[in-house]
Amino acid sequence: MNIYPDCIPCSINNYLRLTKTGIIPDDLKEPVLRKLLKFFSEVDYDQSPPALGQRMHRLLREFSKNPDPYREIKIKYNRMMMEKYDDFQKIVDDSSDPFNTAVRLAIAGNVIDFGSHHQLDVMDTINRVLQTELAVDDSDQLKRDIQSAATVLYIGDNAGEIVLDRLLLETMNHSNVYFAVRGAPVINDATEEDASMAGLDRYAEIITTGDDAPGVLWETSSAKFKKIYDVADVIISKGQGNLEGLIDICRNTYFLLTVKCNLVSKHLGVNEKDFVILRRNCTDSE
Repeated sequence: MNIYPDCIPCSINNYLRLTKTGIIPDDLKEPVLRKLLKFFSEVDYDQSPPALGQRMHRLLREFSKNPDPYREIKIKYNRMMMEKYDDFQKIVDDSSDPFNTAVRLAIAGNVIDFGSHHQLDVMDTINRVLQTELAVDDSDQLKRDIQSAATVLYIGDNAGEIVLDRLLLETMNHSNVYFAVRGAPVINDATEEDASMAGLDRYAEIITTGDDAPGVLWETSSAKFKKIYDVADVIISKGQGNLEGLIDICRNTYFLLTVKCNLVSKHLGVNEKDFVILRRNCTDSE
């Protein structure tokens, strides 16, 4: 899925929002913006949004001289979500369909995204996703596929959000799951440090994409990640960035996300802010 001209002003607005967090020092805000504007004026449109984001945030880290500028924000959200874990667990345990409820909570967690122009309240979104009909809902097939799968690959997205991914992993109770995080810091995407904070290693083997893109880039992902991706019977892909990088790759993949972009909403035939569990397996006769 390639970028569109609309991706450029969206990326600039994301940077302007970033400047309000204090991550970019005041004396660097203007020169960084000028550097980014030059970068965007020369950008190759024949690349995916995660590839664009990778290059943009490499520039930001270079200017800020900070290899992980979002680290404190990630720690904050990991801790905040872990403090609520027992409450989330009770919601699942008290529901008539624990798997469906855990999947919905995992999707709700996808709003914790500092790379998106949508900054939605987590608890409000949780309440909404539990009561709303999903725009695309392939959860029944996902449950059946997990039950018959020898290997499951779960590709995570953001820090904080992964606490709700843990809840889904615990509910799935599968004996052979790999959980993939980013190979290096980018925005607030989850890394091995975040996975450890969230206790994911109790329910899955933690691997990385081997890359610092805010979404899976197949061409630059590690050989280990690709090998597991190729042998997994079920792939669960969280978030919009992973969808943008993987939507055209033929595997039995389930995309779980909150739609945050008009272009993605048009691509999927849904509305912005819709909740989606979408199965893509291009080997299907259908």
